[in-house]
This record gives sequence, structure tokens and C-alpha cells, in this order.
Amino acid sequence: MSRRWGLIGFGEAGRIIGGAIAASGVELAVHDRLLLDAARGPAARAAVEAAGAIPVEDLAALADREVVLSLVTPATAVPAAAGFARHASSGVLYVDLNSTAPGAKREVAAALTGVRVVDGVMTGGGIQLDGAKIPISLAGPDAAEAARRLGQAGLNVAVVGSEIGAAAALKMLRSVVIKGMEGLWVEALLAARRMDVVEPLVAMIEETLDRYSARDFATMLVTTHVGHAGRRQVEVRMARDTVAGTGVPPLLSDGIVARHEHTARGLAAAGAEPGAVPPSLAAALEILGRLAGETPPG
Repeated sequence: MSRRWGLIGFGEAGRIIGGAIAASGVELAVHDRLLLDAARGPAARAAVEAAGAIPVEDLAALADREVVLSLVTPATAVPAAAGFARHASSGVLYVDLNSTAPGAKREVAAALTGVRVVDGVMTGGGIQLDGAKIPISLAGPDAAEAARRLGQAGLNVAVVGSEIGAAAALKMLRSVVIKGMEGLWVEALLAARRMDVVEPLVAMIEETLDRYSARDFATMLVTTHVGHAGRRQVEVRMARDTVAGTGVPPLLSDGIVARHEHTARGLAAAGAEPGAVPPSLAAALEILGRLAGETPPG
């Protein structure tokens, strides 16, 4: 394993990940823009040194590093890569761990010609966890090499794809589910509060969720969506109207209606048998993918 690594960015996430890497015995050089700030620079330098790393004020100081990680703000992920590109040695392993969309990851790769770029994201509890426990997903042609090196440094890593952008897409799609549930809970509970049924609603949903693992719950919902979207579109319209009737804007509920109506129209046009539930999640997704005009994977 290379013992000379670099880190661009020493915010909250950078401090936790950087501290875990330095604690593993890696010689870590850290660059952060705050190091150049006359007022805040001394405190930033002290924080880097306290983590067991070496503060460097110029990206050129990372030119001799074999592994460089980027942990900056989403808006500066591409500029950080472009700035490092002027100094990067051929073949350096550049792991972009920033929370950006797949397109931004591909822009990072395009900015770093001759560099082995790896798309990486942190998920599952985020930076509140110990640095060595934060789940890190990696993707790209050199993801396996990055996983080996980061794993040897004590980090919790897994390869999730072979293309740049796959790990970023995974995190964004996770957000569709998690942030979507956040929005659904907000909308439903606001409406429930207007009707004074918050606690009964929470108890009712809790009883349903407790029956399933997350995987089984997803499978049940998606397979039965295919079988019953036709009749459920009527129910979700009534649910949307119930929310609206309390005075709460049905922002998420409108989307649920649109999703069910879209599926119902597609199944009807395809001549699908109402009530026929696919035998597996994969089979359900294949049907829904065809309705969306997708080309089957593989």
C-alpha cells in the first residue's frame, strides 16, 4: 500500500476521513483553501496537524502522492479536480468522494486526463459515524484498486459499479427513497395534525412497516404496484384529495397519483391482466421498464 496520500478539503467530512487515514499509518498531506486565509489559516493548520496530517498550502505539494482523495463542497468538486490536474502525476489514483450527481463525477474524470479517477460516495449515517465505519461506495475502472488501498487504510469500502458516475447515481437514488419518505411523512403528518390523528397514523404505519424487512417491503410494493396500479389509482386520488381537503398542499401526493396513472395507462395499453402480480422484484422492474421504453440491461 502506498504510504504517501493526499487529501483535498478538510471540512467536517475531510477531518473524519482524513483522521482515520492518518491514524492507519499513512503519511497524509492535506490541502484546504482555509490554509491560505490569514485569519482562519492558523486554526486550520492546527486542526490538520492535530489529525496527524501535514498541511500544505499549494496543490502542487500533492504532485508526489500516489493516492489523492477529494472531499470538498459539491460546487467546488470539479474546480478542485481541474486545479489538481495541473500538478497530477500520470497514473495517480484520484478518489472523488464528493456528494455530487453522476454528471459532475464525469466532469471530474474529464478534467483529470491521465489520472485514474474513481467515483466515490459516503452513505448510511454519513459523517456522524467514526471515519473507519462510514460506508463508502466506489465505481469506475479502477474502483477495485481504490477499494483495496482504502480498505488497507482501515476504511469501510465496497465496489458498486464499473463506470464513473455509478456510485454517485446510487447515492442520488437512495436520496429519492429516503428524502422521498421524508417528504411523505411531512405531508401525511401535517394533514393528520389537522384532523387530530397523528398518533393513530404513526401507530398504523408502524404496524405495517414492522412486518417486513426493507428488501421485502420494496418487493411487495413494486410487484403489487404492477398488479394493482389500475385500481389503486382511484385510491391514491382520494388520498391526494384528503390531504388537499385539510389545507395541506398535496405536493407529494400529486406525484403519487401521476405515478399510478402512468403505470395504469401503460399496463392497459399493453393488454396486461389486471391483478396479475409478478413473481419477483426483477420481473416487476422489467415490466415497468418496458412501459418506460427502456432497453433491457445487458
